Formats: sequence, structure tokens, C-alpha cells
Amino acid sequence: MNWVNFREIRTRIPIERVLTEYYKLDNLKVSGTVATGPCPVHGGNNPRGFHVDLEKNLWHCFTGCKRGGNQLDLVAAKDNVPIRDAALRLQRFFLGDDDGAPAATSPEFPPPTRRDPPAAAATASTDNAPKKKEKVNPPLDLMLQLLPDHPHILEDRKLSQATAEHFGVGYCARGILAGCIGFPVHNEDGQLVAYAGRRLKFSDAEDLGKYRFPKGFHKDRVLYNLHRALPESSDALVLVEGFFSVLKLHEAGIKNVAAVMGSDLSDHQALLAARAASVVVLFDGDEAGRHGADVAVQKLAPLVPVRAVKLANGWEPEDCSPEMLHWLLHGVQEFELTTVSLEAARAAHPTAGA
Repeated sequence: MNWVNFREIRTRIPIERVLTEYYKLDNLKVSGTVATGPCPVHGGNNPRGFHVDLEKNLWHCFTGCKRGGNQLDLVAAKDNVPIRDAALRLQRFFLGDDDGAPAATSPEFPPPTRRDPPAAAATASTDNAPKKKEKVNPPLDLMLQLLPDHPHILEDRKLSQATAEHFGVGYCARGILAGCIGFPVHNEDGQLVAYAGRRLKFSDAEDLGKYRFPKGFHKDRVLYNLHRALPESSDALVLVEGFFSVLKLHEAGIKNVAAVMGSDLSDHQALLAARAASVVVLFDGDEAGRHGADVAVQKLAPLVPVRAVKLANGWEPEDCSPEMLHWLLHGVQEFELTTVSLEAARAAHPTAGA
């Protein structure tokens, strides 16, 4: 079996090259770092139905197929092949064999004929084109010393030290997060891009908010724990609001979970979540959580199959027992329910509550 490095392909082969060289599209209009045109996946004719972020290597169809994702998702959708086959096709076409020679054409993976990029796309690389912006959340070159055995983690949150160590979570004694529980935040490729801090002093949390994020960090471009969750999301990616919900679900045996870091799912976060086969929204059972869940479902519905679990008023995912969490999450998938309420789950399984 041919070995394929998905991350290398996403890094070395921009989506613009996939569109212009692999698929030979010449009907895209480029403006800065955005390209628009008819959707090549379902053969649409709306000149603005297909949007591509050339800088982030993400695409989305707003018309017929209403799909989206990265360059691998594009090839998989257009050629109707699994992600691995899509990666192999791009690897053979752009990178050739391991010895550097172009791969030979095969019946299984026939590469399209190469040709120069069309003029429309080429305009993006002219001297008059705007320079590429600096990465929104560049990787960090530092690591904080965090103590995983803090009482707030072990006693208040009732998490194990092994879980804290697995996620790199711990108490920060000095520096910008002094006095906070620190959470390393990685992007979808597993690069460390920030540290978030959970304030422990009640007065600070009331006056300044529960969480502290570094200046210049764009949390709307990241889903916490997505880099670990996607390889586990053969069932569905579970979206929660907060960091501790991710850790609690992990201890309950639910590994395919990522956090929005709030109750507002951004458009970019929706595109990231849509890389999973399906999504279950499990937000907090308060006013902000219920509203956020409704908006999240609306944003995700055009991109990926999505369902929602509604918790009782005042409940959070970490308030549920492992048995209850599994019943709720498996219930919306196995029985294909649009939503399932905590009240219904407790009535059906009264011994599975928290």
C-alpha cells in the first residue's frame, strides 16, 4: 500500500494549484486572497456560488452541493473518491515518486494534463497583487511550565492527573497566566498557537471573564482539540463550548470532541468542523448555550450532517455521567434524531444521570 502524508500534501500543494493545474479551471475570478466562480464539484453555473480562501486553503459551495473543506476534501468530493485516494492523486500529480521523478500514469490514478495557470488566477501573483498577510495565529516558539496536580483540576473538576498531562493542562505560577489554569491551544495541524488561561479568583472571573486569551490571538480561527479529535471522529465530531468539557468527555471515553471556546461558532470554525463526517452540537444548557447551539446548527447544516443535544437549564456536559453522555450522543446518531433532550434521556434511563 502506498504511504501518504496528508499534512505534507496540504502544506506543499496550495488549493490554487489544485484548481488551476490539476483541474485546469479558467473561470475563477481572483480578488486578493479570495477566488469565486461556479462550483466545480457539482458543475454549477452560479458565478459566485463557489468561494475559495487561497490563503487558508479552504473552499465552500453556497449553491448546489453546499459542501466545503480543504484541498483534499475538494478532490474527494469532485472525483467521488475517499480522502486517501484524493491525497494519492495529488501526491502523484504534484510531487511525483519518492525519487523525485513524476509518477507514471495508471488506470487507477490518471493525472490530468498539466498546463499553465489561467490568466485569471495568475493575476494574484503579479507585482500589483497585495502581499500575503502574516499568519493569523502563528505557531509559538515557547512552552509554559504548567503544574497538572493543582487542586482545581483534581478536586474541584474531579479530573485525573493523567488527563491533565495528556492535554498539557496545569496551573501557571508565573508569567502572563500567573494564577490561572493554562490550556495549550493547537491549530488543526497540531501546531501550538496559544495558551488560554482559566481565572481561578472569583472576583477576577466576574470582572474580567472566566478565560484569558493572549493579545492578538484569534480564537474564531481555531477549534480546541480538533487536531486530536478528527482522527477519532469516525462516528461524529462532538462540539462543546469549553475546555473542561473536552477533558471530561475524554475521561468518559469520548475522544472525538472539540471546543468552540465559547458559545459562538464562527464561519471559519464551521468549515473546520465540516472536515468530520458528521457533527453533534453539545452546548451548555443556559440561554447563551441554547442560542449558540441553534446558530451553530444553522451554520453547519449546509456543510455537514449535524445534530444537536439539548441539555436541561443550568446543565453543562461535565454534569452528565459517562453513561448519560454515551446515551445522548449515540441516541442522536443511531436513531437519526435531529435533537434529543436531557429530560427525555433521564426518563428513558433514570439511572444514567449525573
